[in-house]
Amino acid sequence: MPKGELAIFDEGYFEGSIDYQSFTKSIKLSNINKEASFSIDITSKPTKFYLIIQAKREKTYLPRWRLWFDNFSLTKEFKPNLETEVNDIQVISTIVYDITPITKEGKHQIAVYHPSIQTLELLNLSLISFYKIEGFSTKYRLSAGSLILNRNDSVSFQLMKKSYFVIRNESKEGMVKISDTDGKTIYTVLPSSDSDEIEIENNDVVTTTLQSNNEKDYGVILASYNLLEKAPKINFSVDSKVNNNIIYLYLKNESEISLDKLIINVMINGVPAHFKTFTNIEIDSAIDLKLPISIPQNKKAQVINIRVVGIKGGYRKIIDKQISL
Repeated sequence: MPKGELAIFDEGYFEGSIDYQSFTKSIKLSNINKEASFSIDITSKPTKFYLIIQAKREKTYLPRWRLWFDNFSLTKEFKPNLETEVNDIQVISTIVYDITPITKEGKHQIAVYHPSIQTLELLNLSLISFYKIEGFSTKYRLSAGSLILNRNDSVSFQLMKKSYFVIRNESKEGMVKISDTDGKTIYTVLPSSDSDEIEIENNDVVTTTLQSNNEKDYGVILASYNLLEKAPKINFSVDSKVNNNIIYLYLKNESEISLDKLIINVMINGVPAHFKTFTNIEIDSAIDLKLPISIPQNKKAQVINIRVVGIKGGYRKIIDKQISL
């Protein structure tokens, strides 16, 4: 039987779109590495904005830290909303902040400052933003905490259309497996020092299980964000060709609504070549681009990957194209 819980901190129905971003790389803060910072870009002022921080610490130690949003000090006290004991020594803490009043459009910096001989390990930092957009509606259920799966424990979730999970596998040899109602494995989380972010498009039930022969192995479900979104048609055409070391790109907004942004990222054999952003893309408007590229004269096959992302509030449409030379 799993111990701990995922607590619902917000649920309901919203006339708009909900965006989600997570930083899942573990960072250990102490007197050697005192600060962790995270850069974010908010496309427009959100109606509601949550910051969720999850950390692991020794049970006997109550951290002293400082949390900053740009130059604004959110707190210098460590006051978790929810805690779960991992074992006799360690505890996982979850803190949820509603920082809507100080959030605005643009680039921001979140910083966690913890100078101590004791270690505080950041496991996950999530950001959830609500955008009021005409034509969009979202039913949602947002949960965070720490649900600990010991050897052969399992737990089931009733999903909405789109669900995000943050899961850690702290095992030496065990596997955290997510399976559908037919028992088919749809995702496996391997042992890692970092958390794993998982997106599942399914409106059925999924079951998460830690399969292991080691009694000391465990996995942790840190968050579950469930969304059922209704949106107008968002689409854009991407035509491309290469001639004389120039990529010719033609993009047209074929959506039912205007787009806030179009982001274009071009990579050659995995190496970034071009990155461009266009804003306020009207219905049926087009973008015509000529992007010069340098192609080495060798026998290695050149592969050009083009990713175009259309953004409206928190909604994203992604189109990938590949050109082989």
